[in-house]
Amino acid sequence: MGMRHIGLRDVRQGGAQSRLRLLAPLRYLRVHNEEKARYDFIIPLILALGGWALYTLIEPKPPLFGEKGLLKFARDLLIMAVPFMVGALATVAMASQGPSLDSRPPGPELYLDGQALTLRQFVCYLLGYLCFLGLVILGATVGAELMHDTILAWVKGLPHLKKTIHAIGTLLLAGLLASFTVTIFWSLYFMTDVINRRARS
Repeated sequence: MGMRHIGLRDVRQGGAQSRLRLLAPLRYLRVHNEEKARYDFIIPLILALGGWALYTLIEPKPPLFGEKGLLKFARDLLIMAVPFMVGALATVAMASQGPSLDSRPPGPELYLDGQALTLRQFVCYLLGYLCFLGLVILGATVGAELMHDTILAWVKGLPHLKKTIHAIGTLLLAGLLASFTVTIFWSLYFMTDVINRRARS
């Protein structure tokens, strides 16, 4: 009997076929346990609002654009970080089956669609989410740089609209960077402390 070729239409998420396959990494946000929501939503929101408020209040403000702008520093960091995370995701996803990766992680259970996840599944979702978020921020910073002069030309003579666009843009950037940073620190905590609890027990 011949082997059937498997394509993207055969990829399923949970019980139902996923129609938005390119957004599958966002399913990480649906993984839940006793404390995960705090690091997915609450702490990033507090950091984003705090960082945005600080940026709007200080004078003179750090530049966003140009060689010494915040966008360039964020872009340079992501250019190095995203390929590393994609490589780490591939390593975990393609690793051979074994009790260390394919068993439940220590500590509170991690659930998705009512099913407990193995360590491999959770780490894949975690790294996939970080890669997705990093690519979104990278694309946003590049797009902002490319459209900067065009948008300035559009809002010339409209100072209120210019301030509104600037405020919304900086708030979105603060939110994305806060989510990315907190998730990285939470992943470091998970992979250095939680996973090693089994070895210490």
